[in-house]
Amino acid sequence: MSPEAVSRTISLIIAPAVMISACAILLGGLLSRYSSINDRLRSMVRERLDLLSAVDEADLGPVARTRLDLLNYQVPDLMRRHRQEHNAIVTTYLSILVFILSMLILGIAATTSLDLVASAALFVFLFGTILLSFAVVLIIGEVRNSLVAVSYEVTQVFHLKDKPPPKS
Repeated sequence: MSPEAVSRTISLIIAPAVMISACAILLGGLLSRYSSINDRLRSMVRERLDLLSAVDEADLGPVARTRLDLLNYQVPDLMRRHRQEHNAIVTTYLSILVFILSMLILGIAATTSLDLVASAALFVFLFGTILLSFAVVLIIGEVRNSLVAVSYEVTQVFHLKDKPPPKS
């Protein structure tokens, strides 16, 4: 293989390497969000357990009852968001795997000079791009759902009646 062919092959392999780097940057943010949702989920479940263990559910005051209702609504929603984030992370890791596979196929195509192998490398690369695009769609959906969840909680809390001042 001539030096020019090696140079051309290396330049062809750079595109999937750049995509892998982009996936790694994206994964950093995804894993941070995933961890944050995980921590929030555990905190909400702990709070729910504390509310239920403090008193009998029938004896809860109006504020505690409202908080319990909020938790009962939000925990399943947060679980859906957690699953959605998980799916985005797995899809991003799969796209990295596909980009690595496309790099290997490009290397094989360069050494064998078979058009079929070169076409396969292109299709594998495009499949990795489709996977990454799907992960981004999942992320967009989860970010939208997080806005809905926060808006719901804020709205519910602001609909609580103010407590009257204590009598002196």
